[in-house]
Amino acid sequence: MLIIMDFREKLIRDLWSFFDQRQFEMVRPLLHEEFTAIWETSNEIFPSRDAFIKVNCDYPGKWRTIPQKVELFENGGGVSIVSVFYKDKPDRYFATSVYEFKDELISKITEYWAAVEQAPEWRKGYSRPKE
Repeated sequence: MLIIMDFREKLIRDLWSFFDQRQFEMVRPLLHEEFTAIWETSNEIFPSRDAFIKVNCDYPGKWRTIPQKVELFENGGGVSIVSVFYKDKPDRYFATSVYEFKDELISKITEYWAAVEQAPEWRKGYSRPKE
């Protein structure tokens, strides 16, 4: 059976693959000329694809990205959940990104970042560690 990937899923997966390989300039053709990124967790807006590419180039550390899930919306948008970790530190994060598209390119990404952390002591009676 031939499975054809929707262009939106391909753009999302390619973006994270290029980030993982630290090939930041390869992201430029995936982003619309009117591209904007919003990092909600830190209350920042990157008003252009140049700013978004540059901040990722300059982001400290040697980090990796592994997409956990990519879903597309009927309204034309999409979402991804990506595991982000450093090669040389124990820190781990999840980036939940919501995408908008224009002219078959990514026109906007709104991201929510969360740090992976231990459950607080008060909650341990209600839950168990995920295996």
